[in-house]
Amino acid sequence: MRQLRVLSARLNGLLRRDAVIADMDEEMRLHLEMQVEANVEKGMSPEEARRAALRTFGNFDSLRERGYEVRGGGVIETFLQDLRYGVRVLAKNPGFTAIAVLTLALGIGANTAIFSVVDELLVRPLPYRDAERLVMLWEISPEGRHQNTTSRSNFRAWREQSTVFESMAAFADYNIALTGGSGEPEEVAAQLANPELFRVVGVEPVLGRSFTQEDARLGAPLVAMLSHGLWRRRFGGDPRVIGNPITLDGQPYVVVGVLPAGFEWHIRTRSRTGKSAEIWTPLAMPTEGDAATRGRFLSAVARLKPGVSLAQAETEMKTIAARLARAEPWYNKDVGAEVIPLREQFVGNLRRALLVLLGAVGFVLLIACANVANLLLSRAAAREKEIALRTALGAGRFRVFRQLLTESVLLAALGCLLGLVLAGWGIQALVAISPRELVDLQGVGLNLPVLAVTLAVSLATGILFGLAPALEATRLHLNDTLKEGGKGASGQGARSRRLRGALVVAEVALALVLMASAGLLVKSFVRLQQIDTGFNTENVLTMVANLPTGKYQEGRQIVGFF
Repeated sequence: MRQLRVLSARLNGLLRRDAVIADMDEEMRLHLEMQVEANVEKGMSPEEARRAALRTFGNFDSLRERGYEVRGGGVIETFLQDLRYGVRVLAKNPGFTAIAVLTLALGIGANTAIFSVVDELLVRPLPYRDAERLVMLWEISPEGRHQNTTSRSNFRAWREQSTVFESMAAFADYNIALTGGSGEPEEVAAQLANPELFRVVGVEPVLGRSFTQEDARLGAPLVAMLSHGLWRRRFGGDPRVIGNPITLDGQPYVVVGVLPAGFEWHIRTRSRTGKSAEIWTPLAMPTEGDAATRGRFLSAVARLKPGVSLAQAETEMKTIAARLARAEPWYNKDVGAEVIPLREQFVGNLRRALLVLLGAVGFVLLIACANVANLLLSRAAAREKEIALRTALGAGRFRVFRQLLTESVLLAALGCLLGLVLAGWGIQALVAISPRELVDLQGVGLNLPVLAVTLAVSLATGILFGLAPALEATRLHLNDTLKEGGKGASGQGARSRRLRGALVVAEVALALVLMASAGLLVKSFVRLQQIDTGFNTENVLTMVANLPTGKYQEGRQIVGFF
C-alpha cells in the first residue's frame, strides 16, 4: 500500500513539474536569505555573506535535481530522459549498435531456444492429474535388459499383491485398419487398454463414457473410444457417432466415448506404433492358467498412494518379482521389476544432455556479454570528456552511472527483440531435425514462462555487461580528464586496458571450454558412425504387416498369407 502511495505521489509530481520546481526554488531562496542574514549578524558585509551562503549551499541546479527526485516525479522523469538520450546516442552510432545488438541476439536467441526445450521436457507439468505420482512399471529380463514388457499373468499378480499403488493399468500399442466415417480406409495407431487406464491418468471422455469391467470381459460386445483429433478429422465432430458402429480390422466396434482435445497417452519405449494412439479398445484378461496370459507384450502404469516414495514402490515391486520367480521358476526365473517416474520415462537419458546443452548456451551468452562490455569500454574512452563535462556541471556520479546503465539495458532490450526472432527460427529447426523416436518436440514453442525468463535474462544481461563499463567511466579525475592529454595522467586508460584484457581472457577461456566439448562430441559421433555392425545394411529394408484379426484368426491362415 505504501508503494502505491509513493508511486501516486511520483506521478502527481511529474504532472505538476513546474509547480513543484517553483516551490523548491522558493524554499531554497528563503533558506539562502536566512543564511545570508545569519552571516551578516556575524559581522560579514552583505556581499561576503551572500558568497559564503552560496558556498555553503553548493550547486543550486544539482540541489534542485536531487530535490525533485525526492519530492516530484524525478525518478520517472529522469528515467525517461535517460531513455530518450540513450536512443539518440545509439542512433548516432549505428555500426556499434548493430554489432552489439546482433552479438546479444545470438546469445539470447540460443538460450531462449534451448530453454524452450528444457521447459517443455523438464519444467512444465505433465498434462495428467497429479502427474508426480504416476510411475511406469517394467520387467528386467534375466539378461539384465531394462524396461521390458510384462505379461497379463504377471500384471495381475502385481495388481493383486501390491499395497503402495492407488491404481494400476496395463496397455499395449498396435496398428489397426479403420473403415467407416468420411475418407478412405486407413491404418491408425490404436491401444489395448484396461478400463482403469483413464482413471489412473485422470481423464474423462468429453462425449459418451469410458470403458467398464464388463467391456473387458471375454466375449463381450466390441467397443472402442476415439481421440478428439480422430473424431474431428474422420467423423466431422458429429456427436451422433456415440453408439454407432465403426469397422476395425474388418469387425464392427461400437463407439462408446470420445476423449478430450489435447489428450495423448504414448510411451515410446517398446511401442509397436511409434506414435500416439487415436483409438482405444478394451484389454481382455483371460482367466488364470490360460496360455494367452503368458505372452509378454504389456506396458503398465500405476499411481502411487499419497505419501508413498519411489524407493518404497521399488522395494515392493522387487519383492513381488522375487515371489513370482519362486512360484514359477520356469517362467519368471531371474526376472526383476523396476519403477520409473513418468517424467523420467518421457525424457529418458536426455535430462543430463539437456542440462549440459543449457550450460553451453549459457557460456555463449557470457561470451556475448564480455564482447559487448569490451565494446562499451572502448566507446567509454571516447566519451570521457563528455562525462567529465556533465559531472562538472553538477551531475552526480550515480546520475551518470544510471544513464550509462540505461543505455546498456536498452541495448539488451533490442538484443532481446531480435533474439526472440532468432529463437523462433531456432525452435523450428530443432523440431525439424529432432528424431520423433527419441524425443517429441512438437509442443515446444515461445510461451509465457519462456518469454518471462527471456525478459529476465535480457535485463540481467544488460546489467551484467553494462556494470563494469559504467563504473569505469564514472571513475574520473575531472581536472586531468578535461585537460588535453589528461587520459594518460589520470591512469584511466591503463585501468580500462587492464579491464578489457581481463574480459578477453575470460572470453577465450569460455570459448576453449565450448570448443573442447564440441570436439569431443564430434569425435564420439565419428566413432559411432565407424562401429562395425557385423552385417551389411546397404539396400536392406524392414517392414511389418498387420493382418486384420477378423479375417486372419488362426495360425495356419496367418502362415499361409506370409
